[in-house]
Amino acid sequence: MPKQLDWSRRAVLRLAGVGIIAAGALTIEPLVKYLTSKEDRLRSPLVEYNLPLEVNSGWQNTANGRVWVKQDPLGVMALVATCTHLGCEVHYYPEKKEWLCPCHASTYDVDGRPVSGPAPRALPRVAVERKSDGTLIIDTSKQVGMDTRL
Repeated sequence: MPKQLDWSRRAVLRLAGVGIIAAGALTIEPLVKYLTSKEDRLRSPLVEYNLPLEVNSGWQNTANGRVWVKQDPLGVMALVATCTHLGCEVHYYPEKKEWLCPCHASTYDVDGRPVSGPAPRALPRVAVERKSDGTLIIDTSKQVGMDTRL
């Protein structure tokens, strides 16, 4: 007959406490890596865009996934598709004419103004300059007003 172990309540609680501390310690490194990640941040404040823009064609994504441009009869504008709530990348849905944050469901209208959800401000508009060859230079470090166009 195998020998049965006698576990006291104190021994079980001590073992559980050690397990909780070990599990907590093992989650610290991945959490710090996640919170300090630069993966989703803009790599450079200047973005070049040289594809043709058609008037009233809607928002077009640049090579940098978070920078979008649009031309309307009043001119060219650019915005950074970063949610003003916690910085998640928002996605544009042309069929609905709205931007949606997948993290906490903030919704923005076609021009980037918040409609619903926890987002406190509009999507950031940034400065656009046109070079002589037609290339757009978008400076994401310079925010501009909602009605500013090139």
